[in-house]
Amino acid sequence: MRARLETERRFLVRDHSVVRGSEGIEIVQAYVFADERTVVRVGRRHGGWRLTVKDSGSGLVRREHHTPLPEEFGMALFTSPSVRRSVKRRHRVPYAGRVWLVDVHRDGPVLAEVELSAADEALAVPAWCGAEVTGDPAYADHALARGPA
Repeated sequence: MRARLETERRFLVRDHSVVRGSEGIEIVQAYVFADERTVVRVGRRHGGWRLTVKDSGSGLVRREHHTPLPEEFGMALFTSPSVRRSVKRRHRVPYAGRVWLVDVHRDGPVLAEVELSAADEALAVPAWCGAEVTGDPAYADHALARGPA
């Protein structure tokens, strides 16, 4: 299992045209467990499944662990009747020397996130971003996931 420290900020996207003309990639995820401290999810992108465990940290800085899963195990977790699922299309949008990830959630908001090397790192926020939602539990991916489909 690979672990890393993730420092990111998240914003609502006010101008959705920022992703116009970009195909993006589809990401499907199922939340196996989520509480105020830990999130466990299984996700599929780039043709493979992986299990991710995240601690909630401060909302800005969190520890993340990833491990690949065999196809049948990933599918079994994803289709379990007790999980909440999300589908989103992720677009990579360059701005001011960084790559922003813009996620268009099916039946949900459009969010932009950017990874930083430190929590206090200066950041130029694009005009197409709206309110910052870093650390707002209402905009956490597991909160946006829907019940079994």
